[in-house]
Amino acid sequence: MPATKTLLTSTQENSAAIFSDFKSHCDAPRVDTKTNILALLRNAYPDYHVTEVEERRVSLFEFAGAGKAMLILDAEDEGFNSTREWKAVGSGIEKKKHPGTLKDDFRFARFQCVWEDKEYLVYYVSWEDMIKPPYKMFYILHARSSSAMTTGHCAESDALILAAGKWTSQLHEEIFVFDNGNWSKSKELWKSVKSASWSDVILSPAMKQSLIEDVQGFFDNQAIYAGFAVPWKRGLILHGVPGNGKTVSIKALMSSLYSRTDTIPSLYVKSFETNCNTKQYAIRQIFQAARKQAPCLLIFEDLDSLVNDDIRSYFLNEVDGLESNDGILMIGSTNHLDKLDPAIAKRPSRFDRKYHFKIPGEEERRLYAQYWRNKLVENGTVEFPEELAVVVAQLTEGFSFAYLKELFVMTLLGLVRGFKDDDSQIVDKEEAASADDKSADMTAISTEADEKETNKDSEVCTCATKCSTCNKPLPPPPSSSSSSTETQKKQEEDAEATKEAKKNKMVMPTVDIPEHLADNLLLKVIKHQIRILHSEMDNTKEDAWPSGKKAKQGETRRRS
Repeated sequence: MPATKTLLTSTQENSAAIFSDFKSHCDAPRVDTKTNILALLRNAYPDYHVTEVEERRVSLFEFAGAGKAMLILDAEDEGFNSTREWKAVGSGIEKKKHPGTLKDDFRFARFQCVWEDKEYLVYYVSWEDMIKPPYKMFYILHARSSSAMTTGHCAESDALILAAGKWTSQLHEEIFVFDNGNWSKSKELWKSVKSASWSDVILSPAMKQSLIEDVQGFFDNQAIYAGFAVPWKRGLILHGVPGNGKTVSIKALMSSLYSRTDTIPSLYVKSFETNCNTKQYAIRQIFQAARKQAPCLLIFEDLDSLVNDDIRSYFLNEVDGLESNDGILMIGSTNHLDKLDPAIAKRPSRFDRKYHFKIPGEEERRLYAQYWRNKLVENGTVEFPEELAVVVAQLTEGFSFAYLKELFVMTLLGLVRGFKDDDSQIVDKEEAASADDKSADMTAISTEADEKETNKDSEVCTCATKCSTCNKPLPPPPSSSSSSTETQKKQEEDAEATKEAKKNKMVMPTVDIPEHLADNLLLKVIKHQIRILHSEMDNTKEDAWPSGKKAKQGETRRRS
């Protein structure tokens, strides 16, 4: 490998004025910064070929960071411009203890690049634009004396660009994320996805198997699509009330596709919003990237909030694709299927299949309790008999998976904080209070029925309007005061509100507890936490949540 910095030292004189000239350019009105930089470099290095590339497509920083090449900063005479940044290292407690690390966010810098025993000079330059995202450019210089020129381009520079460009286009323990009009690679999201597994997803076995086969089968059967001359594209919608497994299922899908021998990349769309361009531009960028990465998984989370009336037609044009969308499997998730445009939700060949993530039934709740039992038994944390999973499933009617998770987390924290056998008095008092509430409700119902029966017997006719003796009209009855009427109305409204609140209040089901579990500490804590969670929940039926989106009268016909 060539000696380090020799190339930088030998070209120091050439580089001396470039930064000051670039600074002068930035301080004054300018028309084309790219052209200006190219002119500066070519004038300063007449014996070198200069090639310009965008960092987002050819990231020499990533390439060198992965050990594929070496970049040596020219730090002489402070001939670079950067912001020094502190970055945390590690996670959790480790992050708090570690002093962190420092890195440079360069705006102007010169490097010596060494790749496959070849030497290059590399300039990195970034600048702001008033109406576009920031420009971030690499300028690769290679000596003409040792360059093989092909149609005006340097073969050695092109070889480096091809290698670094290929590396940049691929995922390396990362996931593509689209936000604020740009694609970026997220290692944090990848770490979250990597730990996801189908064993952590509790769904009905039939639905889970169908979803897995639908996704894996799509990527396994390109030849079948081609054989029947059917476009190799597909769309799925995952819908249902929040907290029932849509997101964790998407993560499990992403993880399983990443683990294939033919790794399938995932592209995750956060938003169509962008500071510098329109949403149509963002949609265009999303589908262009998906076509380049295909076969791939393209994810639109909360699809109903992403696609509104203003961009619906443009989005559908990209989905329908005059351009080929072969190899793209789209997944859209929504908590509000009724708010999703029918042209998306009810049109096969766009989103072909819908999976409904319902409030878990008793069997799913038992499986989820068993999932936690396996964790706790493995760690020897607490006594968790197998029969207790059945009891927990019966006690948690109406719980979503999110609330079930919260129940177990709160229970474990309660045990860690020292919920002991003596604290079982709390549970006993709660159960006694619950029994009193039920008794009071039954008494109130009985009293109300008695009052109705009494009133029924005492009802009298009030329809007479004339005196039976003189046949003259009767005087009007004394009018009650308006304040009395308002008070009565207010009382009726309060009573109705109280009645509705009681109706929507979650109540723990009556469950026959096996005798040998009656004094189980874990069960006592679980019942205590269930009552706490009930105060935050309501029992609105799933088919009544959320309210539907009704079409307005005179609404323009939508594309179907």
